[in-house]
Amino acid sequence: MRSMTKKNKSFHLKGAAKVAIFAVALVLTIAGCTIAGTRYTRSNADAAMKEINAEPNMILRVTESVQGDTLLNYGSENGDPVYDDDLGDGDISKDYYGDDTSGTAPGEIYDAVAPVNLTVTVDGRSYSLLTLAASVGEALREQNISIGAGDIVRGADLDSVPVNGMEVSVVRVKSDTRTEVTTIPYETVYVWDADMMEGEYSTLTKGKNGSITRTYTLIYEDGVLVSEVLSDETKVKKVDERIAYGSRSSFSNSRGERIDYTKCITCYGTAYIPDARWGYQTYVGERARPGVIAVDPDVIPIGTKVYIECPYSDIGDYGYAIAWDVGTHVVGNWVDLFVENMDEVMRWGARDVNVYILEDQSIDIFALRSDYFVFMDE
Repeated sequence: MRSMTKKNKSFHLKGAAKVAIFAVALVLTIAGCTIAGTRYTRSNADAAMKEINAEPNMILRVTESVQGDTLLNYGSENGDPVYDDDLGDGDISKDYYGDDTSGTAPGEIYDAVAPVNLTVTVDGRSYSLLTLAASVGEALREQNISIGAGDIVRGADLDSVPVNGMEVSVVRVKSDTRTEVTTIPYETVYVWDADMMEGEYSTLTKGKNGSITRTYTLIYEDGVLVSEVLSDETKVKKVDERIAYGSRSSFSNSRGERIDYTKCITCYGTAYIPDARWGYQTYVGERARPGVIAVDPDVIPIGTKVYIECPYSDIGDYGYAIAWDVGTHVVGNWVDLFVENMDEVMRWGARDVNVYILEDQSIDIFALRSDYFVFMDE
């Protein structure tokens, strides 16, 4: 505990005043009270128990000046009495804290310390405190006001000596974290697979979303957010989904055979036989025979192998064929199919057909033809 307030004084009064001081001393002794700091003996001193800051304390009220009196200093210098100044015409009283005193006697001198008044604001409330603490930190501890590691004390340092009227505020500082997760959607990438049929799909790589996780440190002062700082960022890469798809197409012909193709063209179909001028000679120099067709090269390139389907029930499919010939009248989506005789030409007539560009252009179409283009019975 500090010894604060004005400089030490030792006051002594004569006669009946000593008796009064003895009574005060007796009260203080019985109560277990010492008055530390400034030393007083006064006939009109008053001791009583008072509750200060929720703690019982012995208080000595001392009248510092008594109207018309000159106060003798208790003590001497070089054997001569030392006098205090005349303290004035008015009575001035103050309260002082007291501690335990023993061995009191009439005229005993008591040391007294004046308490300091502080205003402390903490946790949303303000308090007026009387304290004898030697530091602001000690004064706060007396009131069970804890100071956290991050808390801020404003108005004074914790080791500052308290003075009357000092205003101290304790700012509670707390930290927290906030996590924010941003999803990065994966993309779907389609990869062509030449070995897969049209409409077939196969997942090569399962897609997985990525993410960015950001962690923010939040600082609160007395419950108010004052700072938000990005403290950590973690990224997880997305994994795109890869799906293989096929472009191979197929259908089942009238014989139940699977025909794989890359493109289907609907054409106007007619039939022809060797003429007197060209005979069996084709555009490419090969001999004309069933399975050879004349085409417009701008629509179906020369040498292309196809399968010709007839959607009508009165005649079977023309079947496998190769574009080896051309004709002056064969323009656009028109195919002319080689047949053996005029009866077949007449029987075929003119009709729409489906021309499938075969996926496998390496096959021997003549070996596959066998018994195609067989007229059905009417």
